[in-house]
Amino acid sequence: MTLISLAIYNYYFSKVTISIVGDILLSRNVKKVLEEYGKQYPYEKLQDILLEDDISIGNLECTLTKSSNHALKENHFILKADPDNAIYLKQAGFDVVSLANNHTMDYLPKGLQDTVTALDDAKLAYVGVKGNFKSEVKPYIIRKNGIKIGILAYNTFPPEGLFFTDEEPRVVSARLGFIDDMKTQVSKAKKKCDFLIIYFHFGSEYHTMVSDEQKEYARSAVDSGADLVVGSHPHLLQGMEWYEGIPIYYSLGSFVFDKLNYPETDDAIILQLEVNRKEIKIEEIPIVINNCQPSLAIGDDKIRILESISRKSSEI
Repeated sequence: MTLISLAIYNYYFSKVTISIVGDILLSRNVKKVLEEYGKQYPYEKLQDILLEDDISIGNLECTLTKSSNHALKENHFILKADPDNAIYLKQAGFDVVSLANNHTMDYLPKGLQDTVTALDDAKLAYVGVKGNFKSEVKPYIIRKNGIKIGILAYNTFPPEGLFFTDEEPRVVSARLGFIDDMKTQVSKAKKKCDFLIIYFHFGSEYHTMVSDEQKEYARSAVDSGADLVVGSHPHLLQGMEWYEGIPIYYSLGSFVFDKLNYPETDDAIILQLEVNRKEIKIEEIPIVINNCQPSLAIGDDKIRILESISRKSSEI
């Protein structure tokens, strides 16, 4: 094979393996478990998957800060973890985390900045943050095996329980005119990469039904150039659909989470993709969460989770 032929072959057939998970909570009851078993504990049973792929992505559902000045919310919904958790996320195999959710600013712009600093120190990339109100929303782009993967993240909820100036950092959140702005940002981002992932924080907590609003957001992203749309926030699995030939996974469930009064929060998936310039292959990897630690689902658990996704998908 000539060098030219090899270059053409690599261009069309090089592939990237991407693993995407849902919410990563390191606060509340999870924090107590980390204190007992160590900060590496949540990832021990699945880090082989996260380390063997090319890119691993998740939603970091808390601040990484030591600040005590928090937003005006109920204490149960104010979430923070020690900044050194960023190191363990990186060691576990994560390459990018989304900060576009309704808890990353629980400790105000200072907490967000502390989170960004912790991630920078750990050399763990993040997406879904703006430097100030007027800052342009830009994708994070990572190049693997000659393929450029772009990621944009959006929190579709307004900031909770806090007030801040236009000059302070913030997560990328819904506001008046959000969909039109988002469509423009997605269109621009697509021109800069080969494969574009949009990660939404949307839907209703502990609801398996996909809302009309979720469909509008996700389908608008696809219409504007997204190659994959994934979501988190419900903490339960929701269905998926193919829209205009593009996969939309409305909620992946959680990845690291404490057990509340909803047994279904223990069920989730890792969405694993094999991407090249011609096609995308998708594998839904069922996982179960036990004592805040995810592991591969086997036997009846695996069957139940896959059947649940299929059933919920048929209802969309």
